[in-house]
Amino acid sequence: MNKHLFILPLAASCVLADTFTLGQINVLDAALEESPFEQTISSKAIEQHDCETISDALDNMSGINQDLQGGRGESTLSIRGFDARRIGVFIDGIPVYVPYDGNFDYDRFLTGDIAQIDVAKGFSSVVYGANTMGGVVNIISKKPTKALEGSIKTGVILDNDGSMSRHVESINIGTKQDHIYAQLSGVYSSRDHFRLSDDYSATASQPEGDRVRSKAEDYKVNFKAGYIADDWSEIAVGYAKQNGEKQQPPVTDSAFSKPKYWDWPYWDKETVYITGQKNIGLGYLKAVAYHDTFKNSLYSYDDASYSTMNSKSSFKSKNDDRGAGARLEYGIELDKHFLTAAANYKKDFHKGYDIDKTTSIATLTEHFVDNTISLGVEDVYTISPNWQLLGGMSYDRKESDKAYDKISESVPLSLGEQGAFNPQAALIYAIDDTGKMRASISRKTYLPSMKDRYSRKLGTALPNPDLDAETAIHYELSYQKNTGAFSGRINAFFDRIDDAIESVVVTTDETQNQNVGSFDHRGIEAELSYKADGLEIGGNYTYISVKNRTDEDIKRIDIPKHQIFAFAQKELGNGFSLYGNIKCRKGAYEQKLDKTYVINPTFTTFDIKAIYEPVTAVTVELGVKNITDKLYQYDIGFPMAGREIFLNVGYTF
Repeated sequence: MNKHLFILPLAASCVLADTFTLGQINVLDAALEESPFEQTISSKAIEQHDCETISDALDNMSGINQDLQGGRGESTLSIRGFDARRIGVFIDGIPVYVPYDGNFDYDRFLTGDIAQIDVAKGFSSVVYGANTMGGVVNIISKKPTKALEGSIKTGVILDNDGSMSRHVESINIGTKQDHIYAQLSGVYSSRDHFRLSDDYSATASQPEGDRVRSKAEDYKVNFKAGYIADDWSEIAVGYAKQNGEKQQPPVTDSAFSKPKYWDWPYWDKETVYITGQKNIGLGYLKAVAYHDTFKNSLYSYDDASYSTMNSKSSFKSKNDDRGAGARLEYGIELDKHFLTAAANYKKDFHKGYDIDKTTSIATLTEHFVDNTISLGVEDVYTISPNWQLLGGMSYDRKESDKAYDKISESVPLSLGEQGAFNPQAALIYAIDDTGKMRASISRKTYLPSMKDRYSRKLGTALPNPDLDAETAIHYELSYQKNTGAFSGRINAFFDRIDDAIESVVVTTDETQNQNVGSFDHRGIEAELSYKADGLEIGGNYTYISVKNRTDEDIKRIDIPKHQIFAFAQKELGNGFSLYGNIKCRKGAYEQKLDKTYVINPTFTTFDIKAIYEPVTAVTVELGVKNITDKLYQYDIGFPMAGREIFLNVGYTF
């Protein structure tokens, strides 16, 4: 395998595919559908499964579990039992986590301008940088390939009673003229409410019918322009702006969560970047620089009237976070080796404010600054046409520049620092042209966030600036086979986590985050698909077991032991097709306020739709989500939508 042959095909793919390849990062320079490491969700699959948000799309992949943090009104996920804070999330290779706590609300990010989503579970390229302990999600935007191209799509969602609950619109327009290209995308979503299942029984905080306080609005604009040279070197600049606001639905079962009367007046994000790749002989030099801002506001009211703020628990607050960073990557072929070296640097800023409830004057209450650097090198050694050996090493380090809160004016906070070496290795065997096996081991770490180190939890916790990094050792065996109309994959994994951060009681009234936890994650992922003669069938099954080695009485919540996703689509002729899917989730622990555990009830949902393509450029879809009107909850006390009817119309040119 001549690795240098990849460099030109990669550049050519910038022209021939609608994926912004400058934003991709792969362990192997091979098509993702053939990679034993990364997996991808294409824009076609996103549309096929009617995934309006990133959260919906990822929930259909093996090893990934969606979750709703009802207390914050946020959609999140886990990869093989690792929560979202321990997963590296990127858009076109740029990290997008919130600097203060590392969270990421997947429901705020719509899919209308996405070309594909790349996912690495466990083993991932060192090029990504720090904080990829649980895996990586890289969201890749679209890129034009013709002189004029685009798409327009609109969709409406109706409740079971026929009233409109949500509408979504998206537009993509692009042009490629000789060496220059430009792409403009826009997505808008407005939800007035969603309706609960008819099986729901009214409680004091939530009557039957429409979900209380479930309104949300989001829009995103994404622009990029680039230049491709004769040698397929490329440079591009981009800008993305995303604004949103959302209400916070109340808990329906106070045994699981305290009542909160919250609103999020704004949830805004803005990114600007420049990126490029220069091909140099048998190698390449790739660089990206970016600036990212994230601002949100949270209001807490006295009661369900959402009109007064007189109690001590009510407040107005806002967060102003931003990050600036750069990555430099160099790759070169040397005989049977392909070496890659990368350096990442990111500076994160967080400012938290209390807003006076009467005068609306904002007072600074928190100010933290972190610097994170990651240096990595990896090598792909082609032993023979059938064998490859991969090795890699990175060093990640985080240092605090500033740590201030109100209490620290009298008792200053110390500036902590964390660092870790992360080696990894993998062996790949190509059985034949259609099958591969892989064995890998990797050490990944999580450098604790500002919130982990400094949060006082409203006066109930002590800061711990000297928290160490959490560590995970990932062991994995995988086998994949593509033959004829069939393709399949099976992964077996075992992860050992040490120095996990847990809250420890240190005084009668206070806790502190400390590195005391140890966990084992083990599981199996199985995938199978078939496509031929107008019929497509696919699905996956995931089994995950999480064991607390420190204290077996403490469980990891929101991680289902079993999860299934399966779908089928059949062409009926004359432009008509029929599609249906099934999702099943079983065995996730939930914790009550009294610290006891229960198992979240098993649920299974079914979606179905009819697809009509009168001409190649036009698609009309009419379908039903949750066709059985199942009452289900990812987070007990926060029920999801019941039966919904949807209509989508799309036009491409």
